[in-house]
Amino acid sequence: MERKKKVLIFFYITFTISLILVWGQSCFSREDSRVSSDIVVEMIKPIDELETGYRSENGWTYTQLSTYVRKFAHVIEYAALSFQLMCIFLLKGKRKLVWYVNCTFMIMLIALIDETIQIFSNRGSEIGDIWIDIAGNALGLLAAFIIGTIVIKRSQKERAK
Repeated sequence: MERKKKVLIFFYITFTISLILVWGQSCFSREDSRVSSDIVVEMIKPIDELETGYRSENGWTYTQLSTYVRKFAHVIEYAALSFQLMCIFLLKGKRKLVWYVNCTFMIMLIALIDETIQIFSNRGSEIGDIWIDIAGNALGLLAAFIIGTIVIKRSQKERAK
């Protein structure tokens, strides 16, 4: 199997796994989701010496830090999804603006489904999360654009030699 096809299969698999993880997290109850976020907060807490119910030196409460961790997780999840999806598009052929637009619409659809799943898991839906997901999408597209540009220039140099 040629290298490009192997890389394409890799991105299909990682995109599918990422999508399952994102939507799987949305199936958790509000309490279970908070517990998984708090695991990350507990890892960060020693940095800021936060204690439940108290303010840190920078003024954040434990609850605020937990919220920021969850929102940052949205950005990272959707940046990864967007990057993987854009890499799939880029591996299919030449770079086109319409693929960036299509990727954004697909990520928005995934975010809408994600928030809808949360309604059924009694967590509720937040429009703000969709905007955060779109910001993650922009980050993923930017990463794909930069890395794609580097790969294209590198391959052009190799062909020139």
